[in-house]
Amino acid sequence: SHTKRRSFFLGVVRTVALAPPCRHNWIMKTSAVSVQTLATGEIEKDHSASGFRLKAFAWGSSKHHSTITAATVDEDNDNSSQENEDDNHAEVILDTSTDLAYHSKDEHAGCRRIIKSLTEEEVQSMPDAFMPLRHYRAEKGDIPKAIEAIKFTLQWRKEFQVDKLVRAFDKKTSKDQGDEIDMASILRKESETGKIYARGYDSEGRVCMYMRPGRENTMDEDNNMRHLVFQLEKAIACSKKNGHGKICLIIDYEGFNLSKAPPMSTTRKTLDILQKHYCERMYRAYVCNPPLYFRSFWALIKPFVDPCTKKKVCFCSGKKGLQQIVDDMGGPERAKHLEKCAGGVEQVREFNPEEFLNLPLEVAFDEKTAM
Repeated sequence: SHTKRRSFFLGVVRTVALAPPCRHNWIMKTSAVSVQTLATGEIEKDHSASGFRLKAFAWGSSKHHSTITAATVDEDNDNSSQENEDDNHAEVILDTSTDLAYHSKDEHAGCRRIIKSLTEEEVQSMPDAFMPLRHYRAEKGDIPKAIEAIKFTLQWRKEFQVDKLVRAFDKKTSKDQGDEIDMASILRKESETGKIYARGYDSEGRVCMYMRPGRENTMDEDNNMRHLVFQLEKAIACSKKNGHGKICLIIDYEGFNLSKAPPMSTTRKTLDILQKHYCERMYRAYVCNPPLYFRSFWALIKPFVDPCTKKKVCFCSGKKGLQQIVDDMGGPERAKHLEKCAGGVEQVREFNPEEFLNLPLEVAFDEKTAM
């Protein structure tokens, strides 16, 4: 029925929207022996010139190789011919073992064009150095579309006050900016039931973000979106410190019923935020305890879903299904952080929303146990 479809559509939206179509197979993990990837990205003012410099460094290591990927893009007002000539002959180091690096020379060239199209203010407002790369991949290499998309997202982040949102519990700034105190109250209310939170990591360091539709406790659309964005930003920060730009979703439908179904307008806003502003962020999605009609709906839309996305969505029912999550986390010894709904067998601490919200942005709940 239409009502039932609406009731679980939000879960499908959140799963699919985080994984837009992949351009090539190498966007997926391409190095089976990679055991650790560390990356950092920063944007800094180039005081020696009149423009800005974007720096991105990615360090990937494995049993057989170690590569350093460095990309530097200058946007100077004079744009001298000598600098352009040097850029054309600059060596591009590729690394397919991490999503926080260029996988091809086309990506490098495309991102340079995207960055050159941005204003100095827009470059400074980018949350990280790999934002152009994500939009380039999400738009399948269509540079005009990627430019339009990244500009739209940067404007949205400004209007949505994402930077203030993620600092809502920062004691150094909350006293100076009174509106953030209200933001903190909103996030506390939305987090009371533990409907979304980051806990644990997969075998390579990507954080696991639990999403529990059955624990929905409010129907305030704007605050729902603020909470979603805060949790996404926190999960992304957790993965980033381990050298990854993507996250794993664990969507548990236990306790879900029609009374928890969001309005269609909330579903649309969720889709817009995830698909337009958090593209290329999902590594894998595990759907646990899915209602029967969820599977029916998935079967209907599956033919229209990009093959790369389909590979990332795993229905985990029964012992065999849950075992896949355990294996992806690195086996029983490294999966002790998993909760029961995701195949965990160890007794884990009950989620504490107040403790979680007051942790540094890049720290997941119960992180010492998880790592």
